Amino acid sequence: MRSWRLLLPVFVACLLAAGGYLAYGWGLVPVPLAPVGSLYTPPAPEPGEDQAVLEALVPDGPALEAFLANQADLTLLARTRDGALAGQLLSGLERSRNGRRWRLVFRPFRLQDGSLLGAARARAALAPALAAAGAQARVVDPGTLELRFRSRREDVPGLLLRWRIPGSGPFIRHGLDLARFDGFALGRAGIAGLRVSTDPARMQGAAWAAGILSGRWAWAAYPGAVDPDDMARVRLAPYDEVHLSDGSVWFVSQQLRRFWPDRGDWPDARLFGVWRGSMDLSRQGALE
Repeated sequence: MRSWRLLLPVFVACLLAAGGYLAYGWGLVPVPLAPVGSLYTPPAPEPGEDQAVLEALVPDGPALEAFLANQADLTLLARTRDGALAGQLLSGLERSRNGRRWRLVFRPFRLQDGSLLGAARARAALAPALAAAGAQARVVDPGTLELRFRSRREDVPGLLLRWRIPGSGPFIRHGLDLARFDGFALGRAGIAGLRVSTDPARMQGAAWAAGILSGRWAWAAYPGAVDPDDMARVRLAPYDEVHLSDGSVWFVSQQLRRFWPDRGDWPDARLFGVWRGSMDLSRQGALE
């Protein structure tokens, strides 16, 4: 009996220590996020310049699909130019110390169909992705969604960089066409829309050069086979030649403000801050 009395305080202390350890592990700590404004450079067009519908000539494929999706359907998180995490659709993100519990706080956001984005809407939209990740999702309140995993998950921010909410972006997508969504919560885009052509006939040398020389395209990918005389004339046109890391070459109109292909990953380029200016950009300014 005496030994039991001696062991009882030790047993209780162990239980309290184990409980405290578990509580500490499940406790939430904030994940630092950069301001969402760092993702969106506001356009500054002169009167009427934001009514332009741009045209681009780009080969069809996964990169084009990713680019168009990036304009119409936002991911929960995005990276700023310096690599920091920023909340596009999230105003806050918390994680437990054991990495098994993540809490997502959604900012007030009106979608293109007129509804408000909230935790329940996000859970429904992300259901396939949540299931694939093995996440149990619980609505804490109208603006908060909690995810739980069976084991530590350090890759959740990477998932949030890929998970998209349909109809949340500054442009409404119709196939290869984009039209401005004037109800976008983070401001008004600088162009009225975009039309993309993937016509192989237009990517042939003579037709491609004619489109460049006429100023038809806001930007165009180099098809790789252009008559030298045509190419010589193209290089005198008001376009800048941009070489990308994947080996492709783009010709970007000097009148297209604040947009050029990102040398690292051009599908991440944003159309939000683009406008059709009335004055040519300098060659240096277009390529910086």
